[in-house]
Amino acid sequence: MCQVSPENYQQQLDNKIERVRGLLSLVAEQSIHIALSPVAHYRMRAEFRVWHKEDVWHYAMFDVANKRPVFIEDCPMVVESINALMQPLRVQLLARPLLSHKLYAIDFLASSQGEILVTLIYKTPLTPEWDDTVRGLNLPEGVMVLGRSRGKKRVMVRDYVNETLSLPSGDSFTLRHVENAFSQPNAAVNAQMLAWVDAQLSADVKRSAILELYGGAGNFTWVLARHSDKLLMTELSPHAVSAAQDAFAQAGIHHVTIAAMNSEQVSGQLSATGDGTQLNWQGQDYDFRLVMVDPPRAGLDDVTRSLVQRFDSILYVSCNPETLARDMLAWQETHSLVDIAIFDQFPYTHHIEVGVMLVKK
Repeated sequence: MCQVSPENYQQQLDNKIERVRGLLSLVAEQSIHIALSPVAHYRMRAEFRVWHKEDVWHYAMFDVANKRPVFIEDCPMVVESINALMQPLRVQLLARPLLSHKLYAIDFLASSQGEILVTLIYKTPLTPEWDDTVRGLNLPEGVMVLGRSRGKKRVMVRDYVNETLSLPSGDSFTLRHVENAFSQPNAAVNAQMLAWVDAQLSADVKRSAILELYGGAGNFTWVLARHSDKLLMTELSPHAVSAAQDAFAQAGIHHVTIAAMNSEQVSGQLSATGDGTQLNWQGQDYDFRLVMVDPPRAGLDDVTRSLVQRFDSILYVSCNPETLARDMLAWQETHSLVDIAIFDQFPYTHHIEVGVMLVKK
């Protein structure tokens, strides 16, 4: 559930490292960069069911084994700002029946700069009276509330938190982490992921153009943009595209183009010109030599796997080492592994994030 076990942290990480070594058939001398997670208070977002019992309710998670709710009083897994807010918020909501009635779930989304977005999810429609009651909550500075019911949402302040990302060089970039959209859950490990990606690109000369697939809201995009004259990022989620466009406009970064294309469309566009890595898009010519992919757990589909194989360099960040191993196997005749990193985004679970850098033989 919400508990942590720091005494077991290193052993669970060692098990993951050995699993990755086996899946990727790494030789014994292959070094791996290891990015550790804080042993507690590392999750920037959390979702809780609300379990009503008589006249009160409790935060709850479900025990998968017996399918019963487990009441959560304290959650050392989430960042301290969320943990410190949970019970005082519950007291205030319980004191306002209009806010507790038919309350189904509560989601928290935090930023490293102290902002927290609280989403109250209901089974009944929200009314103007609900708005007035929410405005009466006595919340710490930086805490915002949003209501959801039957696919509709009521935004009281805004539906995102601002997250400032930084590199060891001191460069920084502010992203919008939007409610109900994907964002990296472990800020401390994400910072190490960004630094590793930056280091991979710093080892080479600045590239004329980079292609990024599955760009999301731009978590890696701004780092890639530091190492290229032009960058084309593809993403299908309208919420992510909007958040990324706003972030790059605010930062004054104008050489990043965001295209709502899937892999088949990208492949078709590239196949129509040159050697399959050149593209004319919206009046701009791109000559790609490096592609970055950060796909979902299913990894790359057949079209994308073939597309990625065309490039001189492949930068791949994966949340599923099984599908990463499958994709790398398809490239073993054309590309060599030059660097690998393990990022412990999800301590105390079997999940692990892996980054690899491959170059054409």
